[in-house]
Amino acid sequence: MVSRKILILTMIAVLAIGIGSVCAVQNIEVDGIKFTIPDGYTEDTSLATEGVTNADGFKIYNHTYFDSSNKMIHISVFHGKDTDKLSLDDLKEPTDVKKTIKGYDGLLDHDKDAGLYFFTYIKDGKVSIVTVEDESLLEKVIV
Repeated sequence: MVSRKILILTMIAVLAIGIGSVCAVQNIEVDGIKFTIPDGYTEDTSLATEGVTNADGFKIYNHTYFDSSNKMIHISVFHGKDTDKLSLDDLKEPTDVKKTIKGYDGLLDHDKDAGLYFFTYIKDGKVSIVTVEDESLLEKVIV
């Protein structure tokens, strides 16, 4: 009876570890904005920028992740003078479609030639752009 309980507890523990590893994620923060990177993606730190100020005075943060098949997740957050006054209409391009993801109103664009989806939204006076090759990843990355 005791060995049966130990066997059952061991099986439950193995299942919990297996489920945990399948659902594992990396919780990251880019300039104070939270994101989740699915398991299997690794950051290419050679592409990262941390608070680089461009010629227009925007402070830019970039992080890029790849999985084993080279599928990409790119996160860009920027802010500067007057970004806290921006609206989505200020950022809208002709090909953008208004969409809400995870409660954030934003702009979705699909570049068919490059095979990329871009979701742009504003949070805390900062503009965030999440770029992915698989649109369904947007729901996973945006927190």
